[in-house]
Order: sequence, then structure tokens, then C-alpha cells
Amino acid sequence: MKRFAPEAGLLLLGALLLLPALGSAPIERAEIYFFDAARGMVESGDWLVPRYRGEPFYDKPALTYWAMAAAMGAFGTSEGPGRLPSVLAALGTLLATLALGRTLLGLAAGRLAALMLATTPALLAFGRTAMSDMLLTLWTALAVLLMARLGWEGGRPSSPAWLGLGAVLGLGFLTKGPIAILLPGLFALALLRRRGLRGVAWPSPPVALVALALCAALALGWFAVLYAVHGSGPLEWFFLRENLERFKGATYDAGRPAWYYLPTYFAEALPWSPAVALALVALLRRQAPPAVGLLLEWVALALVPLSLSKGKIDYYLLPLYPPLALCAAWWLGQATARANGAALRAWAAVLALALCGLALLPAPFDPRWLPAPPIPSALRGVLVVGGAALLLLAWRPDPRRLIATLAATSAAASLLLFAAYAPAFRAAQPNVLLTADVERERRFVPEAQLVYCDDSARAERDVLFHARHAGWHECELWAFAGDERPFLFLLTPEEEASLRGAAELREVSRYPMLGATALGLRGLLAGVEPTEVVLLANFATKDPVAEKKRKREFRKERKRAIREMEEAGEAPPE
Repeated sequence: MKRFAPEAGLLLLGALLLLPALGSAPIERAEIYFFDAARGMVESGDWLVPRYRGEPFYDKPALTYWAMAAAMGAFGTSEGPGRLPSVLAALGTLLATLALGRTLLGLAAGRLAALMLATTPALLAFGRTAMSDMLLTLWTALAVLLMARLGWEGGRPSSPAWLGLGAVLGLGFLTKGPIAILLPGLFALALLRRRGLRGVAWPSPPVALVALALCAALALGWFAVLYAVHGSGPLEWFFLRENLERFKGATYDAGRPAWYYLPTYFAEALPWSPAVALALVALLRRQAPPAVGLLLEWVALALVPLSLSKGKIDYYLLPLYPPLALCAAWWLGQATARANGAALRAWAAVLALALCGLALLPAPFDPRWLPAPPIPSALRGVLVVGGAALLLLAWRPDPRRLIATLAATSAAASLLLFAAYAPAFRAAQPNVLLTADVERERRFVPEAQLVYCDDSARAERDVLFHARHAGWHECELWAFAGDERPFLFLLTPEEEASLRGAAELREVSRYPMLGATALGLRGLLAGVEPTEVVLLANFATKDPVAEKKRKREFRKERKRAIREMEEAGEAPPE
């Protein structure tokens, strides 16, 4: 048992940082597509066709939807169970990274790399996000691990390893398509270049055929059934629109420069990314072992298609986090204060200044969007203590203490952000209350349709997932205001002012809100001022809650008018 204590500790640390308040974070990124499709599978019983807003949706293969639907079927159709497959994939990635490190660089490097991943806030954030990318990262890490064992260690052919390789490649394809074959394939090219054909433990022909058949069945089985039932349309959607057009730039996420991924990784993989640069310097000086060269060569090869693609998103880098963490772990594992004192000092000093600067920044939001005391003070304390410890290390560098300080500071700050800050932000946003109001209004007028243009709070996502209602995105709102059909209008104050003169509209409620950009880097650094979002209706209702609200608003308006008349010296009405 003592032999596996570090691995158990890593899993415990990962679970501690990934699981708290898992269902309380805002619906972010592309989560709504997966949430809605997986929930639809559970409620409809149709596990073949993913559906978004009630329509077939073939942007991704089925495995992620199936995993989320299985979790929702077992634990309820809410955000927490929907995010559970990503959590498990992140924990599996930690173990796969550890095993890959043990194969290429030794057990100590593998354990350190896993620790680094477990305390990288960006990877933790994606591990708590209900999308397919964390699952793809797991399959890629497992495929590379099996390839390394077959081509790096040498020895006799291993039938289980080849069959496992076929399985994980097929599961990767069923998760996100061709990229799941491309990334491990590029690692195989780098491996063959270094080891040659004779260095690989090739399988016997029967084992190779079974492995290929297993890969094909897992990768293409769902597509084959779709083709048999629904024709070529779903295949054209996925392979042409979602893959080819995304690469060519005919869809969204285009326009970012070719070098986009380099600064993105070094920013999002803090506090560990500086060690990757130092490992690269060591490789260029021919001071790194061949395994580090292999891993960095693979990363370089993978960055070519990713950078050439017109569509670029930061989480496309996730499968490259494990090899980069292993390179950083190797450098830290062999670093000594005497030989690397300048690099360690610079690293510690820059991060110390950054942490202390963050601690001194004013709160980016109105207190309503922040957790209650003493959580903000605790976060500032973590940043200050971590910064002070790093300043001491900048004076007297020590690699082991630097690792411990970075891991502890990052883990503590991540836990506070995920378990306290994210739930507080969501609770203060209008999404939950607005969804409840939409549900109540449609309970009395079921045909009422939600219409919106500028949904800065992204409330429509919660309405779709929790109220099972797909709103209409329409910016010519005035055309609907006087319509005989019943509509609910989700409006900004400016849109409300423009519609008030178009028709008699009933105010359902108004809510304070922060724009979704508040959680971006600019919003966090510069701050975002709160504004309002208003829900109006162009129809009458028998809802008693709405009637009470109407009478209350009438009394308030009457008191205001009387007060204004008294101030003007006029006699108020009887």
C-alpha cells in the first residue's frame, strides 16, 4: 500500500480541487451544447442522435454525450453530474501522465508532472467543464503511453498493449474525431524517427488485425449506424462543417495569429510554464535526455496543424499539457540551486511580484458578486503568503521548496476560486431567478416565447437547460412587441427604453447583472460595473405572483406621484 501512497495522494488532491461546488459554477464555454444534448438523451431515450434546442446536432461524436447522459441518469439532470465525466477524465489524465513519465523519464518525474497538472488552474478549470476536450486529453495520453511502452522500452511484442492502443484510439475518435488519431500519430512519427522501425515491438498479424478492427468498430460504429438510419447528412455535418471548415476558417474562432498558442500556453499553464522554457533551453544546449527531446518534438509537430488551422481555441492545447508538464518536471527534478540559481531566482521573483500585485488589486466586482467574508481576505492571504515565500526563494533558491510553494499556493487559490468565488458569482447573476420567472410565466401562458438580442448575462443558456425552453435570438425586437402572439422580452435597459414606446408591455421583473465578459482577463483586471436586465411581457396573465407585483408597483408609483405633487405645492388627489 505504501508503494502507491503518492498516486493515491495525487488523486485525492485532484478530487479535492475538482469536485467542490461542481454544479454551482456558471454554464461556460460550449457547455450548453453538451448539457442540452445529454439531458435530451436521458429524457427522450434516444441515445443515437444528439439534439441541441430540439434539433439534431452533430458537432461532436457521441461518446461525451453518452458519458454525460449516463452520469445524469444516475445522479440527476443537473450541471454537477454533467461535469462528472470531465472530472474523471482529468483524474485519469493525472495517472496517465505519471505512467508516461515513469516510462520515459523515471517515476519521480512522472509523479512531479502529475502534481504540476493537478495544481495548474487552467487544467483544473477545463477538468470542471462539461465538454469533450478533457476526455480527448485522457485518450491521447493513454495512446502515447502505450506507444512509448511499445516503441521506447523495446522488448517483446505485447498483445494487450496493441489491443489497448486500438481501443483508446477508437474511443478518442468517438470523442472528437480525426484529431484523436492525428495527435498520437504525430507522436508515433517522432518515436519512429528516433527509434527506427526495428526499435518497435511490432505485433503479430492476427493481433494487428484485431487491434485495427477494434479501433475501427469503436471509432466508426456510431457513424455507420447514423448513416444507415439518417443517410449522409450527419457525416457531412461533422466531417466537412465541424472539421474541414473549422480548419479552413469558414466557421467561428478564426482570425487569431499563427503564434496564438505559444503565449496562451505560457499564460494559462502558470505557475509551471517557465520550466518548459528552461527545459527547451537545456535541450538546445544538448543537456536534456532523449526523452525530453522526443516529447518536445511531438509538441512541435502537433503545433503545426493546430497553428495552421484558422480556428484556434485555448482548450485545443489540453492534450499537450501532459508532455509539457513532463518536460518541466524533468528540468525541476534535475535543477540545483548552484547550477540554476539565476533561473530559479528570476522565476520566483517574477511570480512573487505577480502574486503580491494581484493581492493589492481592488475587488473587480461589486460585493454582491463576491463570496462573503472572510473568503476574499483568505484569497488575498494566500497570494501574499505565497508571494512572500517566493521572495525568500528568490533570495535563497531551492528547487524543492520552490515546487512545494508553487503547488501549495496554486492549489489553495484554485480551491477558493472554484469552491467559493464561482458559486457566488453565479448566485448574484440573474440567470436562476430569471429562469424561474420564465418558467412561471409559461406555466400560465405555455405558448409564450422568449425573445432576446443582447444576452450579456448568458441567461438564455440557463433558460434552455433548466426551463426546457429555447429562446429566439432576434434583434428587431420592436417587430414582436405589438404582435398578437405572446412574447417574453429579455432586454438591456437601452432596449427596454426603445420598446416602451412601441407597445404596452408588462414588467415581469428586473435584475442586477454583470456582463459575461466580467470573467475574462480584462474584466478581472479592469473591473466591470453592474447594470440591469429586464424581463417584459406583451400579454396579460392570471399569475397571482404577477398580479401582486402589479398592485405593489401601482402603489409605489402612486406614492411617488403624490410625493412629487406635495413637493410642487399641489393638492394630492382624494
